[in-house]
Amino acid sequence: AAPATAETIFVSNEKDNTVTVLDGESYEVIKTIPVGKRPHGIAITPDHKQVMVCVGDDDQLDVIDTETLEVTRHMDTGPDPELLDIDHAGKRIYVANEDDNLVTVVDVEKGSVITDIPVGVEPEGMGMSPDGKVLVNTSETTNMAHFISTETNKTFDNVLVDSRPRVA
Repeated sequence: AAPATAETIFVSNEKDNTVTVLDGESYEVIKTIPVGKRPHGIAITPDHKQVMVCVGDDDQLDVIDTETLEVTRHMDTGPDPELLDIDHAGKRIYVANEDDNLVTVVDVEKGSVITDIPVGVEPEGMGMSPDGKVLVNTSETTNMAHFISTETNKTFDNVLVDSRPRVA
């Protein structure tokens, strides 16, 4: 397998428990990587060295090294991680855990949970503000966008939106 470059595409395949790696210019498959059960959301670290994959049925993140294209470690996240976002420094991961209505904050270096933030029912979408100070999480069943301070790890506002918001 060739090392990943800026033109590399990672695609989670929920039904066959893999991540497909594609060449961004030719769209040819470089490699198919086995991961845990029911991979869903994917995010690349700011330094482009690791790809984090939410593995919903294993309640963890699988970490793929972008040079070797292998899973190098696992991080606990809580029940049913769906989508995630990474802070701009690459030190914290924010994971929407659908089964327990929490956003879990994970320390990248230690691979451990820092805290859990209560949000609405079926959290899904995750989005970071350009300055990195606000994380927005959407909850599908509550139909809300939750605004979380990344400094305090507390929700400071909840806004009712339309039905089943998925992405922020």
